[in-house]
Amino acid sequence: LQGRPAEATAAAEKALQLSTATAVQFLAGQIFVETGALTKAQELAAALAASTEPSVDARVYAKIVEAQIALKKQQPQPAIQLLLDANNLLDTWLGHFNLGRAYLEAGRFVEADSEFDLCITRRGEALTVMDEGPTYGIFPAVFYYQGRVREEMKTASFANSYREYLKIRGQSKEDPRVPDILTRAKN
Repeated sequence: LQGRPAEATAAAEKALQLSTATAVQFLAGQIFVETGALTKAQELAAALAASTEPSVDARVYAKIVEAQIALKKQQPQPAIQLLLDANNLLDTWLGHFNLGRAYLEAGRFVEADSEFDLCITRRGEALTVMDEGPTYGIFPAVFYYQGRVREEMKTASFANSYREYLKIRGQSKEDPRVPDILTRAKN
């Protein structure tokens, strides 16, 4: 998010050297997607999908990473299907959050709004998205994406979503969403 993709990719690679835990693989996969290292992200998704772990977590995380890759490639329809499949395996907060993003990219604003409403209703789950520890830092993005959806829907309440985001992250000098929200608010 700070615009340093090479450093982020290197940190993810280092994390993978130190641990093969499912959560680490998943988080590294997400970083690889965000930094454009899609081949590495796909390799991790394949490794997660092939996991012999007894729980379904690895397979769900694999589908979420695959969906994020599809979104990065601007292919929302395959992403939507992957996320629906993931949520059918295991109903997760991350699955719904990413499904909302995929619906937004597909221009399916009503479905996106519904997914983000669900994420807000289930906000407590954002604290424990991963078993490794608290992860509430992911949660504020729901308000950003909800604001974008409602702005597209020409709903007057879009500004409320942006205000909620700014209450949490508005003082950040490094958050790229803050200037975007401030620009959107002026228009």
